[in-house]
Amino acid sequence: MVSIIIVGYNSEKYLKECLESVFASSYNKFEVIFVDNNSQDNSKEYIEKNFPRVNLINSKDNLGFAGGNNIGIKKAISDKSDYIFLLNPDTIIDQNCLGKLVEKADGETILQPLILLHDGKQKTDLINSAGNILNFLGFSYCGSYKKKRSEIISDKDIPVASGAAMFIPVKIIKKIGAFDESFFMYHEDVDLSWRAMIAGHNIRLTRDSLIWHKYSFSRNKNKMFYTERNRILFIIKNFSLRHLLLTAPMQLIITLALLLYFASDGIILSWFRIQFAVIKSLPALLQEKRKIIKTIPPQDLRRFLSGSLNFSELNSRPFRVLDKASTIYWKLIISLL
Repeated sequence: MVSIIIVGYNSEKYLKECLESVFASSYNKFEVIFVDNNSQDNSKEYIEKNFPRVNLINSKDNLGFAGGNNIGIKKAISDKSDYIFLLNPDTIIDQNCLGKLVEKADGETILQPLILLHDGKQKTDLINSAGNILNFLGFSYCGSYKKKRSEIISDKDIPVASGAAMFIPVKIIKKIGAFDESFFMYHEDVDLSWRAMIAGHNIRLTRDSLIWHKYSFSRNKNKMFYTERNRILFIIKNFSLRHLLLTAPMQLIITLALLLYFASDGIILSWFRIQFAVIKSLPALLQEKRKIIKTIPPQDLRRFLSGSLNFSELNSRPFRVLDKASTIYWKLIISLL
């Protein structure tokens, strides 16, 4: 049994294509749970009228991606589902996607389908994510972005499963917990993937299970705040003290670079908000750090981390310089971890 969980906030324009693709699945042992994060559009009414099979849960508040999905996860567990399939509302799934995920599932592994780009009008063969990359400084970004689907020739282990389409055994959730709601949105999938890995579970891409994502890179103030705040929360919470000390010089360079970047973008106050937010979160964060289940030695995790900062969406000269510096620095310290 699979619970497909979709969290929406003002997502009405995406619901028809998304839900029609879900209910057209060749695999039929599933339920759909839609958590509405206090939308101001007609999402709830649209679902009630057009998709009565959907289990609609209305949240009185916007709980973000993490909190909204956790509501759906609790419902899935109470319904005694074996697997949870987290799905963005701005996606379209292939009719065989769910069946192929179930076929590859083993109860110990988080799976991610191959996420392809949808340009808003049609499906493409260009990749949105073939598993997300995790940099040793805590940055995460789409792997194989805009490469051709044909370049992915087999299933493979990946560091991070994208929250846009993440297939999770319920037994893993029961072991390590669900999303950390302090992240609200962005990086919560990184945190969950990391906790699963260090608890001894695998994360794999399944190349033959396909979805299309209506993805577009945005750089608004709200997103910049949460992505950078949550990157810092993630590394403090999950990386060892030794890792934090060894990476501190490069972290300082990145901090100064981001300060200049925020200043040039006219959102310098957001940078200071981030620092205050991190300081405010420290007591609870350190408490959570003590609870994390760790069974894999840190040196065995090197293969999951990258030195690159090769953000395809930010291909400017300063970012290319940072990418090269980060890659060199990682090579210098990797043997010391």
